[in-house]
Amino acid sequence: MAGEAEPRHAGVSSPGEVVRTFLERYAAGDRDCWRRVFAEDIVWDVSRDQIPGEPTYHGHDGVERFFVEWLGAWEGYEFEQLELLESGPYVMSVFRQSGRGKGSGIDIDRTFHGVYEVRDGLVVSYTGFARRDEALEATGLS
Repeated sequence: MAGEAEPRHAGVSSPGEVVRTFLERYAAGDRDCWRRVFAEDIVWDVSRDQIPGEPTYHGHDGVERFFVEWLGAWEGYEFEQLELLESGPYVMSVFRQSGRGKGSGIDIDRTFHGVYEVRDGLVVSYTGFARRDEALEATGLS
C-alpha cells in the first residue's frame, strides 16, 4: 500500500534466504545484523547445546544479552558457516566457532548445529543442538 514503510525483511523469499543472509553478514563481522531479521519476541534456546549461560533467552534484549555474554568470553573469535538445510519454515545451520577462552586460555574449535524457525520473513526462534541428528530431527529431515 502506498505510503507504508517497507518491511525489514522485504525482498527475501524463503526461510533459507533469511538465515543465509543473516549468517553471511554475521560471518563478515556485522554483529548487529540479527536485529533486522529477528522477531521482537524471538525465543533463543541453547539449553540442548551444552554451552554455559542461561538456557533460554527471550526477545531482542535476551538475544543481545546472549551475544554479549557469548562473544565476550572469547579472544580471537572466528565463525564459519558450513552448511544450510531448509525444510518448510525450518533452517538447519551447521557452523564452526573457534577462539581462545578469555578466562581459561583454552583454545576451542567446535562445530555447532542450530535450527532457525522463520515466519513471514522473520526468525521467530532458534534452538541450538549439540548433535547433528537432533537438529535434523527438529527440522523434519531425519
